[in-house]
Amino acid sequence: MSYVDAYLNRDKDQINIVERIDGERVYKTFPTTYRFYYEDKDGDYTSIYGRTLSKFETNNNKSFQKEKKLYEGQRLYEADLNPVFRCLEENYIKQEAPDLHIALFDIEVDFDKDRGFAKPDDPHQRITAITLHLNWLDSLITLCLAPKDMPFEMADSIAKKFDNTVLCETEAQLLNTFLHLIEDADILSGWNSEGFDIPYIVNRTEMVLSKDDVRRFSLWDLYPRERTFTKFGNEQQTFDFFGRVHLDYLELYRKYTYHEMHSYRLDAIGEYEIGEKKIPYEGTLDQLYNEDFEKFIAYNRQDVALLSKLDNKLKFIDLANVLAHANTVLLQTTMGAVAVTEQAIVNESHKRGFIIPNRPYREPHSSGAAVGAYVATPKKGLHDWIASIDINSLYPSVIRCLNMGPETIIGQLRPTHTEKYINDKIYKEKKSAADAWEGMFGTIEYKAVMEQDRGVDIIVDFEDGTTEEMSGAEVYSIIFHQNQGWCLSANGTIFNTTTKAVIPGLLETWFAERKVLQGKMREAIASGDKEQIEFWDKRQLVKKINLNSLYGAILNPGCRFFDMRIGQSVTLTGRTITKHMAAITNQIMTGEYDHVGKSIVYGDTDSVYFSAYPMVKEDVKNGVIPWTKDSVIELYDSVADEVNKSFPSFMMKATNVPKENGEIIKGGREMVASKGLFITKKRYAALIYDLEGNRQDVDKPGKLKAMGLDLKRSDTPDFVQNFLSDILIQILTGIDKKEILTAIQDFKRKFADRPGWEKGTPKRVNNLTKYVQDIEKYKRATSRMANGGANGKIKKPVMPGHVRASINWNSMRSAYKDLYSLPIMDGQKVIVCKLKSNPMNFTSIAYPIDELNIPRWFKELPFDHEGMEQSIIDQKVSNLMSELGWDLESTKTSTVFENLFETV
Repeated sequence: MSYVDAYLNRDKDQINIVERIDGERVYKTFPTTYRFYYEDKDGDYTSIYGRTLSKFETNNNKSFQKEKKLYEGQRLYEADLNPVFRCLEENYIKQEAPDLHIALFDIEVDFDKDRGFAKPDDPHQRITAITLHLNWLDSLITLCLAPKDMPFEMADSIAKKFDNTVLCETEAQLLNTFLHLIEDADILSGWNSEGFDIPYIVNRTEMVLSKDDVRRFSLWDLYPRERTFTKFGNEQQTFDFFGRVHLDYLELYRKYTYHEMHSYRLDAIGEYEIGEKKIPYEGTLDQLYNEDFEKFIAYNRQDVALLSKLDNKLKFIDLANVLAHANTVLLQTTMGAVAVTEQAIVNESHKRGFIIPNRPYREPHSSGAAVGAYVATPKKGLHDWIASIDINSLYPSVIRCLNMGPETIIGQLRPTHTEKYINDKIYKEKKSAADAWEGMFGTIEYKAVMEQDRGVDIIVDFEDGTTEEMSGAEVYSIIFHQNQGWCLSANGTIFNTTTKAVIPGLLETWFAERKVLQGKMREAIASGDKEQIEFWDKRQLVKKINLNSLYGAILNPGCRFFDMRIGQSVTLTGRTITKHMAAITNQIMTGEYDHVGKSIVYGDTDSVYFSAYPMVKEDVKNGVIPWTKDSVIELYDSVADEVNKSFPSFMMKATNVPKENGEIIKGGREMVASKGLFITKKRYAALIYDLEGNRQDVDKPGKLKAMGLDLKRSDTPDFVQNFLSDILIQILTGIDKKEILTAIQDFKRKFADRPGWEKGTPKRVNNLTKYVQDIEKYKRATSRMANGGANGKIKKPVMPGHVRASINWNSMRSAYKDLYSLPIMDGQKVIVCKLKSNPMNFTSIAYPIDELNIPRWFKELPFDHEGMEQSIIDQKVSNLMSELGWDLESTKTSTVFENLFETV
């Protein structure tokens, strides 16, 4: 049995579950289990802290609430667990995910020449077309209405040119047919459907049919639940269904891909992922509908066909389905950040026979932020023959190594000295929190313990409520010499290593399971069984998502298992390990244990970048040492092996974990590059010729790795990204400087020929509504002051330039009464163009990146071509090449023209 969705009926104290078994929908009902545990020395249950507990259980919520009140003020366990998740855990754990009936859909909406576009919360225009793809029938179906000025018979003859296309006589018929078609669907999904298609069609159904008909979106005759959500600073309306799950494919794409796109238009994503685009058309969609009905139908069908092909490739709905069932949560739960991981930990605790505590109350924003990862200052410029060593899954490995869990915390070295030091840096020296921690690899208290400093007094706060004041040397003796099975994190947190904690145990299970699943996938690849490849790949990916999500989840104050001591123990101990990795790497090559030694180029979070070449350069030139790509790989592999051997003893020395725990920390040689360019923290590039044992230079110079550079940033236009990438490869392959500078000049000449609107900078506009409201508020206040109704100074709203540019677009659009061009709304990607002096006093104006038809009024604006060239090309070229010491003045347009006239 495999569930699709579940609903808690509070009136009847029962949980309704819908399953999908062998293609059929099956309904189940379970009594709701209300349960809590309380501390009782004679109890039969055990908490994760080892305390004995007794249980109260009922199927009646009123009895549950009444009984719970009797224990007010006492510590309770599991009284606040989600009853639905509890039911799923008890009845569906280890069950395979079902084959879902998925309906992908897209709607088109009519346009009003006086009122413009209709919004989902005010759907004053009819739905003119809906296309669906039903995966269980493998059918693409279109429902449409005839344009108002086209005879029905003519429109019908056009509609009949397409398979499974029905011309409806009324919108009521169209909506009724749609609701009938989705009756057997488990999933509804569209592109940006959460904020548009779903609220529009639900509100329109109530308007055209009836409120009762809205129930047909859900099962169990339930009304959809209205919900507001905030996206990019704007509050929007949507609806959640019961029994039939809605998943927005745009949000799935953003969640499960790890790159930022210039545009998240379906058109752009389709081209990027599968090489297909939407059907292009001239003019507006309204004109297409009324003037070329056949192409309009094709356009609507292609949208859903694109979405279907995307899902066939990406399988993100299947991924969410498997992820939900692996952790006994609902499909929609997988869209969040914490609940899936939290439920996984709950399940693991129960598997071990442990009961978990209630979620503790926390004041909003009271938790602060944990220290970030170690990022070294790079040795700037070009470096030859570099390599990197990465620690495998650093943060999960640190949690496992030190056996970190809320139940294994013994105590905490009170960070009195550290807090004073950091606060002085922040408040007296005006440094950021990140800069205040610069160069620190543990708390001052941890350092005092490791140095066995007798002159530093440390207060130890133990979990049993007692405190002791000791010197650093005394704390060291208690932890490292008394064989209590204690270890010490770089945050000064003491953990017990004698009994494995739930979270490290869960991570260990996930690691082991993923290895098995990857092995199954390799077997499937060897056999060429595509269905099995897909099956095992999806399951190993779920484990990867679980592993990657856990650290972030437990560091989220909204998580039941949040503990700042654990979060900061992970990052600071990670810093200590990465520092050691760099120091031992340098020692192997130079003899000095120094994390910023001669061979070290850079370090970031879990990686060290190094080069042996500076030490052997002369011997290589003189032929004393053989130096080829293969010999360099062999050398750097041996360095990585030696580094790996050092971790167990280092972890024992640095934290007092047992040797077998220290062996959890492992690294591997990641890349070998012929050349690298390091600019500043988080900004570097390398031309890789070997990546984890796989050659990258077959029939090409190598694979370009670029981190944090403009050629990877979403605020750099595509064509400029490609240009910068070409320039970077030329630099890394040793192309002559003169040739590179000439290439820059050539590109700038081509750039000058582009129209102004193609020279802008891509940006995302957040909180636009808020800034507009701030402006209106400011205008009202200044008006009152001018009329003597207010006193004092009124602060003019300050906003980012691209937000002001977006407001300028909307203002001009209104001034020109342009209802056809898209308005800019919260969260949209825009192109910001600089302007020369103009009557509106605008310094810039934006337009929506999704606007396919740039209006004439916009094209006639006085664009600042030189200003945009400076920001789009000159600045970005300078960012890339500033550490080379080259004179870039010769590439500037003014210099090019001056040289041209001098030649003449």
